[in-house]
Amino acid sequence: MSSSLESKDIKIMVVDDDPSIGRLMADFLIKEGYQPVIHDEPQTALKTAEKEHFSLVFVDINMPEMSGLELASELKNNDPLSEVVFITGYGSFDNAIQAIKIGAYDYLRKPFGINEIQLCLKRFYERYALKEKARLAEQKYFHLVHNIPSVIFVIQRNFRLDFINRACEGMLGYSPEEAMSDPLWLLGRIHSNDLEKIEKLFLSAFSSGNARFSNECRFIHREGHVIHAIISSMAQEDVENTGKLNKIQGIIVDITDRVFLEKSMVQKEKLKMLSSISAEVAHEIRNPLVSIGGFARRIRKKFPDLHEGDIILRESKRLEDMLQRLEEYLKPVEVSYEECSINSILIHCMERLTHELEKNGSTYQLNLDKSTAVVSIDKDILERIFVELILNALKEMNSGGILYIRTFESDNSLHVEFKSRGHKIEAKDTEPFIMPFSERDQAVGLPISYRLLKIMGGLLSFSRSHEDDMIFTVTIPKKDMRAIVG
Repeated sequence: MSSSLESKDIKIMVVDDDPSIGRLMADFLIKEGYQPVIHDEPQTALKTAEKEHFSLVFVDINMPEMSGLELASELKNNDPLSEVVFITGYGSFDNAIQAIKIGAYDYLRKPFGINEIQLCLKRFYERYALKEKARLAEQKYFHLVHNIPSVIFVIQRNFRLDFINRACEGMLGYSPEEAMSDPLWLLGRIHSNDLEKIEKLFLSAFSSGNARFSNECRFIHREGHVIHAIISSMAQEDVENTGKLNKIQGIIVDITDRVFLEKSMVQKEKLKMLSSISAEVAHEIRNPLVSIGGFARRIRKKFPDLHEGDIILRESKRLEDMLQRLEEYLKPVEVSYEECSINSILIHCMERLTHELEKNGSTYQLNLDKSTAVVSIDKDILERIFVELILNALKEMNSGGILYIRTFESDNSLHVEFKSRGHKIEAKDTEPFIMPFSERDQAVGLPISYRLLKIMGGLLSFSRSHEDDMIFTVTIPKKDMRAIVG
């Protein structure tokens, strides 16, 4: 007997209409430490098997009420894990093929003795031990696949999922059951701008039989926010004779934090260059501008009907306004860090801006992740940034529009998304919102917000949804931001 198995762990049932066989089997099994259940009627055996699991069942192949083959078939249907050993009185086992189909793995030929039973039990334990090792290995693999932080999937040619692990719920907000019930779930989660590219990768892999691909793309979370990911194939085995694939095994790795970090580094360099340019522009323009303005005012006083004087004054005023924006943008900022809740700051901002919302005829919807972590940041500065983003959205929205605000987390960052509908602007990238040179009404507030957030180690990014909504996203690292900016 295997050292890892004990007699008490194994339940055995014997079904034979010959009482002498039942007694022989019972005496031997009891001496071996088992507590066998003995039946001489198939129907009684079936009722017993419905109530408890038997690891091993000895079945007489010839019984008057029901044949052993029929009984074994019923037992295996009710409990596929049961092992069946047939007892036969024939010199040869004429029903061997049918028995194999049912799932029997051994038989005892009458008359038999203790040695034959012992040998049968030995083979059972060897088989049992192998099955247990396979079960444990499968269970280990199952837990590994389901608990890995990346999405593992198997997809068919028609894009229906054969399998997906539990990571899809954490990454994209859908349970495996929901994902597998939707025939086109995977394609439906890919961002519309990346869908054609990814679909072509799969189709090419299916038709060529070469499934080696890896590509960055964006997925849409159930809550609507964008997940940046790498989707890659894994080694494939299910290939037809034609060389075409029947299925593709793949993995999706969330790289959202990496993308935000890369953006942050790029924008940090942009901000450094922008600050340098702004300071230089302000310094070089100030003195000539004062002279030009004074000269224009003297010309206008001396020649009041001269139209060119008004033009010079108007353009001088425009340059002075730009310098004022630059000076405001370049003002030193003192940051005071403290532990605070992002959700609480947002709620306070909305309370402050209730009048502005009503005045604009707009409404808002807050979707706050209650599990959002507390972060170390300058509460007042962050509130100023939130207010500016909300006011900017109100300026751009049509009357009666809706401002959607929500918080969510990735592995290393907190995110606050401001999405407005019914907007008026048609900007296609972030640059117009972070440059202090623009003459747009909100141009001062957004570049300052961008710079303030960068000073604290965060990131302000802009994007468009597939519905062409305007989305500003504030990203704040979960780590102490003093360490990041230091």
